[in-house]
Amino acid sequence: MMPGLRQLAEQAALSLVSAVLFVSFFEINNWLFASLEYTQGISWVFLPAGFRVILVLAFGLPGALGLVMGSWFIDSETLLSSSWFFPFLNGVVSGLTPWLVMKYLNRLGLPGLQLQTMTAQGLLQLTLIFSAASAFGHQLVWWLLERPGANIWVDVWPMFIGNVLGALLMLYGMKWVLNAWQLGRSTHSD
Repeated sequence: MMPGLRQLAEQAALSLVSAVLFVSFFEINNWLFASLEYTQGISWVFLPAGFRVILVLAFGLPGALGLVMGSWFIDSETLLSSSWFFPFLNGVVSGLTPWLVMKYLNRLGLPGLQLQTMTAQGLLQLTLIFSAASAFGHQLVWWLLERPGANIWVDVWPMFIGNVLGALLMLYGMKWVLNAWQLGRSTHSD
């Protein structure tokens, strides 16, 4: 296989895996936290928010494109809209917002955007930035496209809190797993 074609196939596979993982975590979140739903599309605990960060940190643009595809799939199942444009933009915001935030933070020269080396304070700051950008981006799209019942000034806060709580659970859990795995590897190699 030619190198360019192989790289394209690998990126497509990463995007597809990201989409499947995101949809799976969305379903797990619905199962675990259905009683904590503020309104359709907004939960007080939203684990996929952390998974967005993980996929973008781990896979970059292919992870973001997987998030877009996964969001399109979720929205096609959950949003009852006669227009295709709303689910399309909602998916773009869902996937590309974390990637654009990561690119912006990289451009600022912030060190340690790798989950394994990130401090607890850095992880909290990253979570707050990603959660705010995601909540505001989604609410802006919902408000601009006049989603029924959308109130950007009210709904942005539950979405932000749900994103923060879900992301912190996911990111600190993943960091714990990575640190335990790294500790296990170093113990076995001694």
